[in-house]
Amino acid sequence: MQSRMRKLIELPAPDRRLLASAIVSVIRARITVTFVPVRKILQLMIPRSEAVLADTDAAKIGWAVETAGRVVPTGDNCLVKAIAAREMLARRGISSRLRLGIAKNSPDILLGHAWLECGDRIITGEGESRRFAAMPVDEQYDGSGLAGVDGVARAPSSVENP
Repeated sequence: MQSRMRKLIELPAPDRRLLASAIVSVIRARITVTFVPVRKILQLMIPRSEAVLADTDAAKIGWAVETAGRVVPTGDNCLVKAIAAREMLARRGISSRLRLGIAKNSPDILLGHAWLECGDRIITGEGESRRFAAMPVDEQYDGSGLAGVDGVARAPSSVENP
């Protein structure tokens, strides 16, 4: 604990502010993942218009979110970190794309991973993203395809069951 505190104190003031902002963003993202319906979270996948971003800015935000994820309890979750970084970039007017991927662990088990892209750069989740096949993103998706909070697709109520 003392070495972490020393590292924090030794950081330049702008990095400390960025890390504090990332901690708040990770906490907000954790709350989002816990309480917001899946269909609303999936709306975050829709990319927004592109803006120019210096590589150093992207790297700093990625560092801050990855570091905050290790500090915040239950914050070391790929989806939480991707949402947090996306929020931080959006506050700066910078577009990004939240990606979800899947990989087969065994014949019966699929694994999932989330990462954040900004242009051609992966901001969070880079190390794991190579193992996963990215799911296609429908840029017109409005979240209406999922009726249940649990993510289970349901037949529209107008369809009669035999």
